[in-house]
Amino acid sequence: MIRIQSSSEKPGDAFISVRYRNTYFWIDDRDLMSKTIFSFLLFISTLIGTGEKGTTPILTIPTG
Repeated sequence: MIRIQSSSEKPGDAFISVRYRNTYFWIDDRDLMSKTIFSFLLFISTLIGTGEKGTTPILTIPTG
């Protein structure tokens, strides 16, 4: 489904990359399917992470 490449050298044409323990992991910028899936997963994780928060107090200022 999603193709993650790895190398000890920094990738030249990466959509997203991360360096972990002297190895680079990335998604190639030309890999449309992997980019789409990664973006979708990032979107879903954002929705989950922003779940419902408590109500915030409302400040009322009298004007006259």
